[in-house]
Order: sequence, then C-alpha cells, then structure tokens
Amino acid sequence: MFRPARSLAALLAIASPLFAQQDAPANRTSPPPQELVKLTARSDLVLVPVIVTDKSGHHVPGLQKDAFRIEENGKLRDVSVFEEMKTENASAAARDTKPAGYSNFILGDAHPWRITIVVLDMINTPWMRQLEGKKQLIDYLSRSAISDEPMALFGLNSSGLRQLHPFTTDTKVLLDALQKLKLSLSSEERTQPPANLLDDPTEDQQSSEEAQLMSDFMQDLDTTITANYQRIAARKTLAALSQLARAFQAIPGRKTLIWASAGFPFTMDDPQSFARQGDDLRPEYEQAWRSLDSANIAVYPIDLGSLDFTPSALPSANSTVSSRQIANIRGTNGAKSALNLPYDQGVQQRLTLHAFADATGGRACITVAELEKCFAMAVDDSRAYYLLAYYLGADTQPGWRKLKVKVAGDGLHVRYRTGFYVAPKLQDTPELRRQQIVDALASPVQYTGLRLTARLMPPSGKLSSVLGTQQEGPVEFMLGVMGDSLTVNREQGNAVDLEITALAFDSKHKSVASTSKALTTNLKPEMAQKILETGLGISEKLDLPPGKYEVKFAVRDNLTGLLGTLSVPLDLK
Repeated sequence: MFRPARSLAALLAIASPLFAQQDAPANRTSPPPQELVKLTARSDLVLVPVIVTDKSGHHVPGLQKDAFRIEENGKLRDVSVFEEMKTENASAAARDTKPAGYSNFILGDAHPWRITIVVLDMINTPWMRQLEGKKQLIDYLSRSAISDEPMALFGLNSSGLRQLHPFTTDTKVLLDALQKLKLSLSSEERTQPPANLLDDPTEDQQSSEEAQLMSDFMQDLDTTITANYQRIAARKTLAALSQLARAFQAIPGRKTLIWASAGFPFTMDDPQSFARQGDDLRPEYEQAWRSLDSANIAVYPIDLGSLDFTPSALPSANSTVSSRQIANIRGTNGAKSALNLPYDQGVQQRLTLHAFADATGGRACITVAELEKCFAMAVDDSRAYYLLAYYLGADTQPGWRKLKVKVAGDGLHVRYRTGFYVAPKLQDTPELRRQQIVDALASPVQYTGLRLTARLMPPSGKLSSVLGTQQEGPVEFMLGVMGDSLTVNREQGNAVDLEITALAFDSKHKSVASTSKALTTNLKPEMAQKILETGLGISEKLDLPPGKYEVKFAVRDNLTGLLGTLSVPLDLK
C-alpha cells in the first residue's frame, strides 16, 4: 500500500545539500531553471534525425530549416523544431560530471552525447553463429576499437537482457566481459526433436495407419512447440528493446544500437506480422515502439546469419535494400497473409534486418566481417546530423505512419527513419503504474526517465557515500530526484505526483525488505522553483540485518509516466 509522504518542506530542507555537492563541469554553463509551465510527456512530438552527406560521404553543414521538407503519409508537415546537432564524446562528460554517491546517469547537461550500445542476440541466433559473432567482436575489440568512444555491452538469451559491462572506453574490460560470456541455444534450436524422431520410418511403419497418425501428431506437436518458442523469442526481443530504450532515453540526441543477430522473429514496422503469434503480443510491440521513439535510438543490425554467404548475396552496409524488396516482406505491395512468409527463411530474416534498420534510421551490415565498417559508420552518423520535429495532428489514428524527408541541394544523400508507429494512448490506471514499477525493478538496466542519486545516511545523521559501515536499527537512504527531470504542472496548482518504491535483495537475489509511498502535493510557487533548481530529496528507510544487499529504487512521475530506477550495493557489518 502507498502511504502519504511527510511534509514536502521537510524534504526540501535536506534536498539542497544533496545536490550542492555535485561537481559541475568547469567549462560548461548550466541550463536555465525550468519554467513553471505545464510540462507533460509530448507523445505527439515526432523527432526525425536526418543525416545529410555529400558525394564523399561527409556531413553537409550549415543547412537551414527552409531546405527541409517532411511528409507524413504523403502530407506535408510544418517543422516545429530544427537544429543542427554536433555531438561530443560521452566519455568526456563522464569525466567532467561525477555525482557524489550513486546515480543512474553519467552526463551533466542537455548537450547531445555520442554513445554506442552493443547487443549480442543469442535468442534469435544459432549457437555456431553466436560463437563466430563473439570471436569477431573479440577480434575487433583487440585490434581496432575506436579509441575514446564509450561502449556498453549486453547479451540477450532465453532469460532476457543481461548487461555484460556498462559504458567504458577500456577495451580490455570489454574483452574480459565477452570472453566470460557463456553462449546458449537459440529459440529455434530448442525446438529440435530428439534424434530418434528424425530416423526414417521402416516400410512397416509407413504402411501402418497408426504410425501415420502418430507422425501427424508429432508434426503438429513440433509446429506448436516451434510457434511457442517463436513467441518467447519475440517477447524477449521486444522487452529488451523497451528496456534499452528506457535506460538511455534521458541522454539527449541520437543513440546508436548495434544489434548482432541472425534475424528477428517479426517485422518491426509491421504489427500484422504478430498475427501468427497471437494478438496478446500487440501491447508489447506498441510499448517497444513507444520506448524507441522516445529514446531516439537508431539500430544497426549485424547479420550473424549470413556467415556462409558471399558479400554479393545481399546488399552490403554501404548500400540500401530496394524499397520493393522490403515492401515484399512487409506486404505493402499488396495484401499478404501474415502466415504466407517467403520460402527462404534466411532471406526473409536478412531483409527484416534491413527493414528494421530502415525504420529506425540506422544501417544494416550484411556480414559480421563488416563489423569494423559498421562501427565506423555508426560513429560517423552520430557525429553530426539535423534534428527535425513536428507535432501530430489531433485526428491522427493509431498505426504505422510513413515518413519522407526531402532536402534542397544537388548531389546530397539523405537518410532518416522511414516511419514511426502511433500507439493507442494508455489509460494511466493504478494497475498499469504497479506493473510498470515491477517491470522496472526487474530490469537488468537502470531506467533514466527520472535522474536519481542515492546516499546512505549514517546513524549520526551526516551524509556518507560509504556503503560499507556498521549500522544499528533501520537503514536510511537519501534518495535524490534531479530537478531538471521532474515535472511541475502549473495548470493543476503546481502539482507534483510521484510514486517511490524501494526493494532490498539479499545475496541470493531474494527480496527481503520493501517500502513504497506516494508523494502527491501542490507547491507554492517559490518552493516549486526551488525544486526545479536544486532537486528533491526523499528519505527512505529499510529494516535490514547485517549482510550484503542490493537495494533498488524506482520513482515514477505520474504526470508523464516516466520512470527512473537506481541500484545501490549495501554491505552492513
């Protein structure tokens, strides 16, 4: 049950010292305080990063807003936001900005940073392909990883998303993490029948009606098992995309996601492709697209399924798949049953990878041998680009919307995401809030919709960043919510509406203590301004005996639906 929070004035009394001790970048200016206006999550604002290059592949600078035209489903849209984005190396931000204690963010201001997220997809990739992909990644990191470009490594298997290593520029620790990674069977390999069922039937068995019935039964069973594993693979893949998007949505600008996979079990920009797997996956599909759109992530798939193919088998990373090829697998060249997939599953999967990259504004790499080229292109694409945005019309219906961007000028190459998915608006019910908080606490990554910090309060009442200490009685944390990530709604009397949950796990990953509360109040103007400038400090207490724990915090902003989570190790003597 949620309990009312104590006086907000009392919380504010300890909020300022919490954030005043954070180091600010010496050569950067802080953004101006957030104005007291109605601040809500604008799901109707469509962000369109546009990469414009010349014939040599170099960024074309200095273009103005009137050089761009955006069409949505063939209709011209007015560009409301326009900016030429030039990113900086995120490792510099991590060095310059070091929040005291623990935090779920590394960046200090609203400048767009350049980051690369790498996922080794084991649930959709056969074991031998995983092995080759792992070897190629290790080889790449050993000899040619781009220096000073931060990278985070993840794995995806039947247990879900797993963080192998957070962002770092140290290729040695990335290599160690990859070498320790244990590969697993893909969802397709888990459907293979036992060897004795693969033997050819004898003549007696062939002539036996009972044997034929048994054969039909086993075939139906195998089809059912395969379909169930496909559903599992699709669900795990969608969940991983949503979790990664929520983990990096607070970092401004276009993010790069390099996805090493043999192919997806669905077409990302076609919700009808889930029809053969059941309509119950539709909400998860919509959640994944909502998250990807919000986080502004461009996907660069590396095709681990094409190791036996020559580079000429399909277009390389430097070329594009024809719109007709992609349209054939989407069914946009005419009505096509979701069950009527192309006969060559390998080709279908590879074209799906290209369609996925096309839909998010990335580029597909045809073979793992192009890994180095793919990394270089991804970094170059994120160095400089144009960010355009416009607002959806009030009458926009849910569904897939096609985008087309035109740029005035001769010899220019333009690349952008070719569409986006408008999901039905979710009703913000208590059940939805609880489910989202549970999912956030269960995720292996920290969500950054709200920027959080945490420190342990020792019995003396003084703040401490040392989480290994003797402790008697309840353990008290000071949880901080950064002011620039909070929402204050002036039209509702400077309303603030938060839900805060803390959960402690022991060394066996068993939940041993929890607390939750709601903070719903209306602020006086001066107090609201102070919160936006200095942030909000919230005291959290847990009754824990001596031992080692992981304490996870989740804070949901009910005015926007944004979530922040933070994980803190705790060693009580």
